[in-house]
Amino acid sequence: MKTLSTAVFIAIAGLVSMPALALADTDYTVHGRDDFVLETALRDQGTPVDSVEEWGAYVRAWTVDANGHSAMVLFDPDTLQPLLN
Repeated sequence: MKTLSTAVFIAIAGLVSMPALALADTDYTVHGRDDFVLETALRDQGTPVDSVEEWGAYVRAWTVDANGHSAMVLFDPDTLQPLLN
């Protein structure tokens, strides 16, 4: 009976801690700005963004074109304008 009680306690503790682990990733920032805010701003400009991250002095965004191909695009972190080669 003691083994069953221990197993139930461990299972409950695991279920209670899982939402806390999921929320831990929501505080991700890129150059001091929330990643969700940057993704939304880029989408509002017409860039289909999958994700953004800090890449040195720039914002790196992963985009998908109409054919489903992924591409990396660098943006100025202040203006969110794409960098040209």
